[in-house]
Amino acid sequence: MNKIIFLLIAFFFIINFCYPQTSESLLRSSSIIKSIDPNDEDYTDLLPLKKKIEDAQIVVLGEISHDDGATLQAKSRLVKFLYKEMGFEVIAWEAGFIDCYYMNEALRSEMPLKDAKKYMMNGGWDASEYVNPVFDYARKSWKTERPLIMGGFDIGRPPRAIKSYLGVIDSIFTKAPWLKPADSVYSRIDTCAKGVGGYLGNQLIKKFSKNGERIIKFFIYSLMDSLTSGKKSSGAFSQSEKLRYSYFLRSFYFDIELNHLINLNDETFQLMREKFMADRMLWLIEKIYPGKKIIVWATTAHFKRNSFLQTHLTDDKNINDLSFYNKSAVFLQAGDYLDYYIGRKIYTIAFTTFQGEKGMVFPDDHPKKKDYEYTDKINEPEHGSYEAIAHETEKEYLFTDLRSLRKNNWLSKENVAYPVGYRKVNAKWNDVIDAFFFIDKMFPDKILPIDK
Repeated sequence: MNKIIFLLIAFFFIINFCYPQTSESLLRSSSIIKSIDPNDEDYTDLLPLKKKIEDAQIVVLGEISHDDGATLQAKSRLVKFLYKEMGFEVIAWEAGFIDCYYMNEALRSEMPLKDAKKYMMNGGWDASEYVNPVFDYARKSWKTERPLIMGGFDIGRPPRAIKSYLGVIDSIFTKAPWLKPADSVYSRIDTCAKGVGGYLGNQLIKKFSKNGERIIKFFIYSLMDSLTSGKKSSGAFSQSEKLRYSYFLRSFYFDIELNHLINLNDETFQLMREKFMADRMLWLIEKIYPGKKIIVWATTAHFKRNSFLQTHLTDDKNINDLSFYNKSAVFLQAGDYLDYYIGRKIYTIAFTTFQGEKGMVFPDDHPKKKDYEYTDKINEPEHGSYEAIAHETEKEYLFTDLRSLRKNNWLSKENVAYPVGYRKVNAKWNDVIDAFFFIDKMFPDKILPIDK
């Protein structure tokens, strides 16, 4: 009898407290997702996510790379779910801070959607067939009492950034003409606005003299001071306008600084870009849209936390950027800063995959097809990695929450996974992100026709 009781206790212990690293145990710790189609609005499969992320004010939808078509589809469906079912009202894009603000005006106007999207960038997510439902949905939301608002937290993207920078400056001078500087200074501002924001390769980075940059920075700071504390400005601007213009000017200042750094040192540029991303996210959270729930659309790499706890691994001795990539493991990312300031208010979902292709596929008559179309086969992750075990479940899509895991679950210990740039990384993943969204087979992004 005692032996039977002992065996029952042992069996209970094994079932409830031991989590072997198997597909069966992964299924017990995950929710099965039935669809990634943005048009599928039966959210029964996503309802378990409500309990997992209900306390979060910010949810990050993190992609491995910008050209993962299946991920973009899944993120588009999640945006609609978070907006309709969980009260999220803002999308913060890895795009220009000022550009995305002005995109709201374009979306609520009668401007064709293909042109309104370009306020954010030209040829990126705005051109994706799989992201287009988000923009269409946002436009329709502006006809309701609860619009889906666009925000940005990164450097401005050409060519729209040029108009955004100058638009901010000129609108300030229109309301307060006494703040306009001498023509020589304004000319420098004009030249500067046309030169920053081109680091993505869309236009050449222009170099400014140290004296020219100093004059522009000093003027921006003086203008911010006049807006916030100048007596004469009090009658010309409302409090909300003062706040908005002040942060627009700060963002312009950041972009000038980043433009300077990219000409000097790429590592320093990346380090400061992460810091400025975090600063701009905090502006959105605390100043621009206080109290609103925000969806972040970005790559996972920017929003992982505890970067120094991750080990980047490779079996390829010929990877040229390995030294830089390993150094980036100890760079503070935007997610590290935000984790310090807002902690568990942010919930980061890392999309990942086992097989398939990434890339961009263009329509046959698209003018960029010849130069930009590509597809790359994804190398299958190693046996024992999160992705390999998820593949063994034979499920197309899984959502694995890492916040609610028991300490003895194998998922709460160090494991290999590939959600950061398709690199092999060993980490205690619940210290780095909050959930995996697994897609068994990736497919490339599909670019819209030029007139869409």
